[in-house]
Amino acid sequence: NNASTGDEDDDDFDDLVDGDVDQDDYDEDDPAQDFQLVSTGGENEEDDKFDAIVGTLEEIMIDPTFRSMQEGFMKEHCSHFEDTEENKLVYTEIFQNYTQMVENYIEEHLKEAVPSFVMTDFVQMLAHREAEMEGSCIVDMLLSLGDFAVFKEFM
Repeated sequence: NNASTGDEDDDDFDDLVDGDVDQDDYDEDDPAQDFQLVSTGGENEEDDKFDAIVGTLEEIMIDPTFRSMQEGFMKEHCSHFEDTEENKLVYTEIFQNYTQMVENYIEEHLKEAVPSFVMTDFVQMLAHREAEMEGSCIVDMLLSLGDFAVFKEFM
């Protein structure tokens, strides 16, 4: 079924809509006639909420403000670290401050984007989806944020 608007280049156009499309009825300046891609959602409300949270987490992780916050913290505290196997007590305190800062930032932004967000609920959702999320970039990234060895390496 080929739709034609009179242009020769339209000969290769396949009309994927059931029935003919009348191009004369379309007004490209009318925003009401624009199409939108709409998600039909997951299997249930919890799946939709989980997807919204994970999507927001992905946005947070790539947000330049988040990256800048991390870099600023590391620049401020890197002078305390030495390139040795020994871990000084001050490293633990700095790491705890870092993880608290990151957790607060993430939780604050998740609550803004997903108003019904509760961290303990999300942790339970992750536990129920452990097999599904295994090897996920977002989970790996979150785990690395709380990993002292990774933190020390960046310092």
